[in-house]
Amino acid sequence: MRKSRNCCAQPWQLRLTEYAQIDVSAAIENLLLEADGLGLGAVWLGIAPLTERMDAVHDVLQLPEELDAFAIVPCGCPAQERVQQDRFEEARVHYIR
Repeated sequence: MRKSRNCCAQPWQLRLTEYAQIDVSAAIENLLLEADGLGLGAVWLGIAPLTERMDAVHDVLQLPEELDAFAIVPCGCPAQERVQQDRFEEARVHYIR
């Protein structure tokens, strides 16, 4: 079973519209963490801020005019188990004292 979620912003419901992309990004990250916790596979397919992509997804999915397409997150059962990559590089961390 595969499902895809389209993540949209509803700018008219936000007090600070300039933070819409940050808010939706945080929601998507939580969705990805929850999918992993449930043993599902999921990937963030970025659409925003490229207007031509946002418009194309808006048209293909026939979204209501007032929604802004932001990302698509396909979710499903992974075909194979993969080891989590460790990309941490301590040299890239800087401390301010």
